[in-house]
Amino acid sequence: MGLHCLRHSYVTHLIEAGYDPAFVQTQLGHSHASTTGLYTSVSADFKQRTVQRMIARRLGTVTETADG
Repeated sequence: MGLHCLRHSYVTHLIEAGYDPAFVQTQLGHSHASTTGLYTSVSADFKQRTVQRMIARRLGTVTETADG
């Protein structure tokens, strides 16, 4: 595993753990969020949970759980 791969993993784990994207951007020293986005490779499961939460919020049926 090279350093570049480690950097990608670090960013992905921070995002999936719920850290603020602005914090992650600062950690990497990027000026633009779009650059940070290039380093993020979240799982399909994470994407699905995020979409479900956004839909629930939009519909006003959100119920927060321990996992977010």
